[in-house]
Amino acid sequence: MTQRIPNLFLVGAMRSGTTSLHEALASHRSIFMSDVKEPAHFTDPAELATDSRFASAAGFAGDRAKYLELFASAGDAQYAGESSTHYTKAPRINGVAERVFEASPGARILYLVRDPIERTLSHYRFAVRMKYERRTIREAVRDPFYSAVSDYAMQLEPYLDRFGRDQIWIGTLEEMSADAESTLGDLYTWLGVDPDGGDLAYRQRNAVSSDLVRARGPELLHRAGRSDGYQRLARAVLPAGVRRTVRRVLN
Repeated sequence: MTQRIPNLFLVGAMRSGTTSLHEALASHRSIFMSDVKEPAHFTDPAELATDSRFASAAGFAGDRAKYLELFASAGDAQYAGESSTHYTKAPRINGVAERVFEASPGARILYLVRDPIERTLSHYRFAVRMKYERRTIREAVRDPFYSAVSDYAMQLEPYLDRFGRDQIWIGTLEEMSADAESTLGDLYTWLGVDPDGGDLAYRQRNAVSSDLVRARGPELLHRAGRSDGYQRLARAVLPAGVRRTVRRVLN
């Protein structure tokens, strides 16, 4: 039996609603999404081994046969896909876009982002809950890892270099939450599948909104909201409404 190489990758961003989008995509009759979310196959196992936060992804990293078993039931679906937010965690995890492109150069790349301040706060709370993080938020945001994951331009750059803009869809949690039916319909149309072929209800799972008044700190504002990387991407691709929202928060 010919093994199916995935051709749809939801690469992030972490804490931006990817679980809900994964489930919505899986509901479409022309899209097969792996039952395992976050297989992170195209990461470097040696890099994962250096950080306990990445330990859960080690099972599929580097094991191509085990990874392809995830898509054994894809059949003749137009897309076989997976979701791994480790794919946009440079510079802790590197070389992912190159490996994905080598395996599946015609793939479509999906990148769901959110207000970078909200994302960073959600990331911090998740790390505390998982016992990866024991620092206060004021201490933690000095760690460049948090702001790097919110540096959407930096994370996206290697995918743009390999796949080009036409193969990359960028959406926001804000617009998905505000009008899921329209946003998912547009995404399905972009993918070339029936816009009515899947569940158009977006059920938000994990990326809950933060209490900015209670949790905001000056380091967080500087590192996440005012990063040059976010501003570059905001000017280039983010909807004007989201840019205005972030601007209001920062001001």
